[in-house]
Amino acid sequence: MESSQLFLLLWAALVFWVLGQIWFAQIVVYPLFAQVGEADYVRYHRFYSRHIPLPVIIPGFASFLLPVALAFYGPAVPFWMSAGNIAAGIAGLLVTVLLEIPRHARLEKGGKNAATIAELIRYNWPRTLSISAQAIVTFLMLRHVFGAA
Repeated sequence: MESSQLFLLLWAALVFWVLGQIWFAQIVVYPLFAQVGEADYVRYHRFYSRHIPLPVIIPGFASFLLPVALAFYGPAVPFWMSAGNIAAGIAGLLVTVLLEIPRHARLEKGGKNAATIAELIRYNWPRTLSISAQAIVTFLMLRHVFGAA
């Protein structure tokens, strides 16, 4: 197996990991934010924030940025696959930095706020869809490189 093919397989493992996480966050974790009592909310959110870097934040940011490296060092795939993967990564990065991180900061500092939680859930949809698009493109890349079984 060539190193470019191995890179694609490692990328696939990462993006499918992040896909599972983003849908879990969208459907379960973020809605649970509204179920935590006001008195415990800041402590809860700080606990959440301290425990997500390794399993969530690092893989998430890697999924936003690695498509550029995959385009250069991965196996040859049609241009639209690489471009779509990069565009979806940029979209996810922008949503994270411009919309999601500020809302998490508000919740951690100001405590429970139903409007901010609703925004967090609503604004996470574009990120959920961008990561889903990356997973679909990655599946097509795998088929292109390794052939349809």
